[in-house]
Order: sequence, then structure tokens, then C-alpha cells
Amino acid sequence: MSQTATNRAQGEVRLKVAYKKPEALLSEYTRSIGRGGVTLQTQKSLPVGTRFVFEMHNPGVATPVEVVGEVVRVTPQPNGRFMITVKYDPGQDRGGLDAVLQRIFDLQEFEKLRRYPRVPLHLPAMEEETPFAPPFFVRDLSRGGVGLEVEAPALPPSVKVGMPFMLEMDLTLGTLMLHGEVAWTSAGGPEVLPTFGVTFGTLQADTTERLEKLLSLESMPPPPWRARVCFGMDAVMRMP
Repeated sequence: MSQTATNRAQGEVRLKVAYKKPEALLSEYTRSIGRGGVTLQTQKSLPVGTRFVFEMHNPGVATPVEVVGEVVRVTPQPNGRFMITVKYDPGQDRGGLDAVLQRIFDLQEFEKLRRYPRVPLHLPAMEEETPFAPPFFVRDLSRGGVGLEVEAPALPPSVKVGMPFMLEMDLTLGTLMLHGEVAWTSAGGPEVLPTFGVTFGTLQADTTERLEKLLSLESMPPPPWRARVCFGMDAVMRMP
């Protein structure tokens, strides 16, 4: 990843960021939009209301993905620098985003081990019913299942092959409830987080429609993005 910053016009800062892989670009896009904003440390102050345009480029896609931001807070620091809070807006132009999604689908078309193409995500999730449960992260999503990481040295006891599973997210179209069972697990290693994959069961028509809207990023949660996970009987009792 590389980046450059330019001033296109007074009151606007344009930041160009290049990603080698379209998956990395989309993962950072969902991470940024999901947080709703970012705080940057700068040498110079900027007026509140200054417009940021983040251009996200991938060599295989002609049109960049743009994320628009606005400076909403400027805080002077003791070292003479400034902490600038930028609020994100995904914008209305989907040309670059659709092109990146299509590029990802094209690259995954010939993968023999997967039935459905995966959309990279960076979505935090919590097991709310279990005290002291570690954080989970949704790392990819498809029509057939979901992959997650666990921010812990080892997988929790509830994560084992065959265990019922439920993922819930609040979208603009309503709550998305994806049920299935754990299909595989990986213990990770010294520098690799434990991971596991879930295969979805038979989803209702309205759930499938909401899932498709999320996979195309047409219907996204309001920031900050959060999801809920549960396992075993908790998951079975919540299944629609």
C-alpha cells in the first residue's frame, strides 16, 4: 500500500492510496466506512468543514473507489501538532466500488474449493451472552458462509466443528440473521489468529435478499459497524 496527498482546491484535501490486491482495498474500505471516521495527526491545522476525498486505487481497476470525509474536530497537541477527526461518507458514486467487487469475483471464479465468491470484510463481532468472550472479526462473507477470526491465543470451547452458529447484523433494510454451523477451524499460530468457517443453513427469502444487498454493499449497517455471534443452543433458539 502506498499513498500520496494533494490539494485539489481550497477547502479540499485529496488522499490517494494504492493497494496491490482488490481484496485489500475492499477490506480497508469496509473497515473505514464501518468505523464512521478516523482521527489523524497532522503538522498543520485544518478548518472544521474541510473536505477530504480518499481515492483508493488497485492496478486491475481503472476507476478508483472514493470515500468522502469532512473535518468535524481539530484538537491542538502539546507537541505542536494537531489531531484532526474526519467523519466518513461512502458517497453516491458506486462506479469504482462495483468495479472492485467485479474484479474480486472474476479472480475467484476459477477457485475449485469454494462454491461462492467471498467479499472481504472487516467487521467486529461480540458474543454478548458469554461474559469475558474474546472479540471476533468477520473477515469474509459469501452466499454460502462466513469466515471469522478470534482475537485470542486459542479458539473458545464453543467453536468446534458441527456447532450451531448465528450471526446477526443491523442493516438499513432490517436485521440480518445468518444461521449455520461451524464447518472448519484453525488453531492459528504465534503470529496468526485462530480462525473458523461457517456454512449457512437454508435461509429464508427475506434473509437471502438482505444478504445479497450486503454482499454488494448496497445495504450497509450504520456506523460503527457491529455484529453479534452466538453458538450452540443460544444459536438454535434465535434461528428464525
